[in-house]
Amino acid sequence: MLFAQARPPQGLPFLARPFMRFVDAMTLAPAREEPIPIADKVAFLSALPGVVQVIETHMAFVFLTHDLAFKLKKPVSFGYFDHRTLSARAKACAEEVRLNRALAGDVYIGTVPLVRVGGGLALGGVGAVVDWLVHMRRLPAGRMLDTLIMATDQPSPTKAEMATVVEGLARFYRQQQETPPPAGLYAVHLQREQAVNSANLRQMSKFLPDIPPGLVTDDLDQRLARLLPQISAREAAGLVVEGHGDLRPEHVCLIDPPVIFDRVETALELRVTDIFDELGYLAAECTLMGRADLGKCLMKGIKDAGFAPPPPALQSTYAMFRLVTRARLALDHLRDPDPRTPGKWPARARLYLTEAMRLSRISSRLREL
Repeated sequence: MLFAQARPPQGLPFLARPFMRFVDAMTLAPAREEPIPIADKVAFLSALPGVVQVIETHMAFVFLTHDLAFKLKKPVSFGYFDHRTLSARAKACAEEVRLNRALAGDVYIGTVPLVRVGGGLALGGVGAVVDWLVHMRRLPAGRMLDTLIMATDQPSPTKAEMATVVEGLARFYRQQQETPPPAGLYAVHLQREQAVNSANLRQMSKFLPDIPPGLVTDDLDQRLARLLPQISAREAAGLVVEGHGDLRPEHVCLIDPPVIFDRVETALELRVTDIFDELGYLAAECTLMGRADLGKCLMKGIKDAGFAPPPPALQSTYAMFRLVTRARLALDHLRDPDPRTPGKWPARARLYLTEAMRLSRISSRLREL
């Protein structure tokens, strides 16, 4: 086991020997949840030998060594999941590892318990389990797609590199077509999420007083209702699959071969998607970062791989939905009692909604043709 005060063995700056035997969170008998505050767990893990950086996200803390990463899920509850119990976090960690191995392989090593030993805590080993962490190999931050797009001191991503990303995704999607998701789940999810988008954006409109949310959300409501038969037809054709669920540039690492990570584990409906909806989301993010050429390369590549694209009006509707959803999620950060970087989120939402409005106008012209 590994203690904060322990001296790490030679050659392993972070791990102690008993920690090297990984166990699946689902195979251990559930332990009584210990009343240890999340702040105390974070303080312990942050002080472990070898930890060089701690990253806080909306739903987790990530502890980085030079070669490894450990993710501790926050005991929080959102619409699609509830991580407030130890058993729920154990299941979520195991599910994250299982799902991500499909696209990221052995980058996801396994799960590891945080245990109580005597009067302290240990990472790994035997003891009363007080939490679980996802254990991963650390990927090079400088090779993330978003970082490379914005970098000025290294070569920008090439179309050849994007082609390798599409090749990997095409293999993944073909495998996923062998096990279709529940019929109708995708269409129900789109409509339900759009209802949440509309309500939340109206509630948070004070942060963007010059952008009436109804201009986009009402249009999107109508488009989704009108295009439901096309969505159902694509589902019947096998073009709706259980995908990644959050395919953004920061989740693509351009090493050889490329690694796509951070697949959504919280709910099946968040992963079920039209293949061109998911790729279109990644393409739209690249476009917003100034690399529309990479987005076009992605879309052409998946079409050339043999997947039939949707009609232009449906493709633009997918893109609008993703942009509106991202705007809503950005503003929802401001619902926190003490939001981190509060000035960041209105600007992010403005970017997404402005692009959604542009697509809305384009789609209106398409309907007139």
